[in-house]
Amino acid sequence: MKKLIFLAAAFIIVLSGCSKDDSAAPVSNPIGGGEQVQEPVQQQEPQREAVFKNEDIDKAKKMAQQYVATLTGFHGRTVFSTADVDGLQKEMSEKIKSTISIHEQSRIYPESGTSSNDDHKMELSASRFGLLLEEVQEVYYPNLNVSELIIPMTYVIPGKYASGDPKTYKLHFVKNNDNQVQLIYDGFFVGGSNLEKKDQDEVDQYNPEKLKEDLEIQ
Repeated sequence: MKKLIFLAAAFIIVLSGCSKDDSAAPVSNPIGGGEQVQEPVQQQEPQREAVFKNEDIDKAKKMAQQYVATLTGFHGRTVFSTADVDGLQKEMSEKIKSTISIHEQSRIYPESGTSSNDDHKMELSASRFGLLLEEVQEVYYPNLNVSELIIPMTYVIPGKYASGDPKTYKLHFVKNNDNQVQLIYDGFFVGGSNLEKKDQDEVDQYNPEKLKEDLEIQ
């Protein structure tokens, strides 16, 4: 009788243990091992350190203001003949480059139909420009491994056929290998390498190292 009672008690304990195991979450074990298999922890990409420090941003903002101030100094100039255009281009190029740092491979050029009115006068009054200094942002191009600091600039295009709404341009600044902040492109008067376009270009495969060496930028 004692043996029967002992066996019954042991049977109840075994059943109780099985019930607890059934209610627990299943555990995966490796074949031939006893350690629990854990889901791999998804690691986040390390945050990139900004190329442009606070002092670099301040320099870029100051250069953007100096750039606009230089352009407004040419307001009202005549651009009627080819000689006018050539003379103005040379004068603007020298003036802008003496005021702010332009990348050595960038060029200054007068944009046709953007900055002259119907009387062939340069429309570069301060009221036509707007610098969005609070919207400055650093953009990293992964295919080129290059960073740019971008400051938006608005300009109201002159002429009777213009809409009157401001058009947004972007002042693209880079840092060369000497850590000097330079304006490389804006699509307005400064023509240079459009790094955003090159980064997205899937037809021409650019060599990032060669590009970095050619442009001398970080």
